[in-house]
Amino acid sequence: MSILLSLIYFTISISAAIRVIMTKRNPLAAALWLVTIWFAPYLGPLLYYLLGINRVKRKAIHLRRGIDHYRYPVLNHYQVDAHALREHGIPDHFKPLVKSVHNLTEQHLLAGNRIVPLFSGETAYSAMIAEITAAKQSIALMTYIFHADGIGEKFIAALRQAHVRGVEIRVLLDGVMAHLAQPSITQALRAANIPYALFNSPLLAHRVFFLNLRSHRKICVIDGRIGFTGGFNIHRDYWSPDPEKRVFQDTHFRLTGPIVTHLSNVFVDEWLYSSGETLRGDPWFSETPEFPETGSVLARGIAAGPDERWERLRGSYLTALNVATQSVRIMSPYFIPDEVLLAAIDDAINRQVAVDILIPESGSKVLLAATMGRINETLKHGARLWLCPPPFNHSKLMIVDDQWLLMGSGNWDERSLRLNYEFDVECYDSVLVENINNLFIAHQKAARQLTYEVYRHRPFHDRLFDGCARLLSPFL
Repeated sequence: MSILLSLIYFTISISAAIRVIMTKRNPLAAALWLVTIWFAPYLGPLLYYLLGINRVKRKAIHLRRGIDHYRYPVLNHYQVDAHALREHGIPDHFKPLVKSVHNLTEQHLLAGNRIVPLFSGETAYSAMIAEITAAKQSIALMTYIFHADGIGEKFIAALRQAHVRGVEIRVLLDGVMAHLAQPSITQALRAANIPYALFNSPLLAHRVFFLNLRSHRKICVIDGRIGFTGGFNIHRDYWSPDPEKRVFQDTHFRLTGPIVTHLSNVFVDEWLYSSGETLRGDPWFSETPEFPETGSVLARGIAAGPDERWERLRGSYLTALNVATQSVRIMSPYFIPDEVLLAAIDDAINRQVAVDILIPESGSKVLLAATMGRINETLKHGARLWLCPPPFNHSKLMIVDDQWLLMGSGNWDERSLRLNYEFDVECYDSVLVENINNLFIAHQKAARQLTYEVYRHRPFHDRLFDGCARLLSPFL
């Protein structure tokens, strides 16, 4: 019997190792998986088959095969190519970025958008609930975390009232986080008769292997005309009925104009994958020839995920760093870039580009240590790292040369770059960027700068912990 078990273990381990060698593009991740497989008998291969294989890719591609994205003819009037940037006041050195993101996303840059930043939970949640309350046709809501208590109670009440008015509603939740939320958000939605679906629920037998492939997107579209996206989940820690209480921070955005179609397309695709229901035309997309609110922002949605042909989020980061001529500002709660991204940051510094990185000092000590272990050499080269004091800041923002903004759900870590489904929006507009720059400046004034000299003189045990956390970064 022991010989048979050993033979089975050896066969499974060989199979897992071959798959790691053939499919894992990151050498460090491949090496760590090989060590896990061979030095953790039985447990190692099991962990790899549970967490290491992207089984969702084949399923997602199969479901979407033959399904056309919604095509809205009037979008042709708003499309902007790289050669028309000057007409919109955008410098020519952004042309490679426009072309690159177009090739990555197969989406056109769109003119005529109005994008308004929402800098607090009170502001963002109030704006979203107000639009839900005013909705006439449809509400499409996708979020990673939806707490049924706190601010979630107000969302559920507004959705219930909209449902009673006859508004079509679809709520899409990440399957893992929906089951972890207490009190149960699925029970609350069922009690309110609100249609919902779960993305890759681990309780479904055929999706039990998808624990590591989460939908991290935050999208809300009202009547196909008004959109919200950014970093905010519907989370009790970001809102309080007491205005004096310090709550967690984030940044969200209200969008109007043709860019809303990009948000809607992502939602209906993920709803199809999760529920099997196809949503097309009215009431999910505006069918009128003009948009009620337009502005000056050039914008494009970037839907990134492990089933995409290209690594869209990483490609956007890299090209933005490569075209920068003056400044790069990055704000992220989880900043653990790989060697390629760090090299691009170092290259920007070598070109005399000022690089400022803002991360929260509060939060996970392991994740902060992984950041320190990754970035110390980049600090030596001249990057400026700012540690922001509590409350925790969950914003994900990137600015280049005071003209280009990337905002959304994506972090600078392996989870966002390789494993999660993310949604970001790139924006070209100096006025919008100035508004976000003011946010950066305010946080910098409250933060403390960690220089390379300060890092180098930290206690040995702290730096050793940083190094150990860095080794685990592919799994964080």
